[in-house]
Amino acid sequence: MKIFHRRLLRPFALFGGVVLALALKADVVTVKNGDTLRGEIERLEKGKLALKTTYAGTINIAWDQVVAVESVQPLEVEVTTGKRISGVIEPAGSGMAIINEDVTTDVEAIDVVGMIPMQYGDPPNFWERLNGSVDIGYSFTRGNSRLNQSSVGIRGDYRREGYKLQGDIRSLFNQQDDAPTVSRHTANGRYDLYLSPRSFSFALGSLERNDRQRLALRSTAGGGFGWSLLKSKANELAVLGGVTFANEQFQLDGDGLRPPRNSTAEALAGIEWDTTRFERIQLSSKLTLHPNFGESGRYRVQYDGTVRFPVLDRFTWSMSLFDRFDSDPPLMVQRNDYGAVASLGFGF
Repeated sequence: MKIFHRRLLRPFALFGGVVLALALKADVVTVKNGDTLRGEIERLEKGKLALKTTYAGTINIAWDQVVAVESVQPLEVEVTTGKRISGVIEPAGSGMAIINEDVTTDVEAIDVVGMIPMQYGDPPNFWERLNGSVDIGYSFTRGNSRLNQSSVGIRGDYRREGYKLQGDIRSLFNQQDDAPTVSRHTANGRYDLYLSPRSFSFALGSLERNDRQRLALRSTAGGGFGWSLLKSKANELAVLGGVTFANEQFQLDGDGLRPPRNSTAEALAGIEWDTTRFERIQLSSKLTLHPNFGESGRYRVQYDGTVRFPVLDRFTWSMSLFDRFDSDPPLMVQRNDYGAVASLGFGF
């Protein structure tokens, strides 16, 4: 009889042991009211931590209510600057310790803005780390004159644990009867190297051609430091400071004369702001000031801003504004060039 009972109870004991083992291997989240929740962390996004449980499905926990996290699965954690750190997580003071082999990184909970599983050691591939969009616009007028305007823009950023690459290419064409075609082309690239959760160094380069300002080519290279002042589910604010070196070549003027080539050094001071309104409308804005070291009193100001409205799935409609101001350009060159461009875009 005892043997019969033992055989009967053995499957239940085995099942209970499996459940206990799975529970012990679960990720653990502790919230402010003292409750301890066990499950599998699915993601942290827009201030919500998604935890998949066996007893209540997936629950969303406000990140500001979380006091401690312990994971058995490797996670990729994103902090305020965009830096991403991977490893298993253990509680550490007011934040967490991210352990990857022999390297431990301490991060404050307030600096954490994103979290995704690494599929048990398999990191996100290149395309999962790449974000950006392709924008195409076209407009025309017909009447006493024919005017055609077209634009193409590509932007993207690629983030890894210790750095971020970002760049964009934009072209704008204007064609009108009895007037030469006018175009504007820009290409920008920047490499950010994270120094701490809120600071980074950067190197940048750019190329620009602008018929309105009679600019045949402006090439720029430089670097400096940046600080993230704010990063949340809805806002990102960063300031930049550094030095750039520019080489300018201008087009022929009305008399067939070409202004001299100009090589100079400039300071760089900038501010970048990205925000999301109503959880869907995206606004991005960047303003930079470039005081000239070689020409006293000369400075340049650059502004680029875009607002994006969702249309369908990954398709968006956007309105972009740009302004280029030079306080002391060569003769026959306009001081200011500005405009607005409407485009239909696809995000990736």
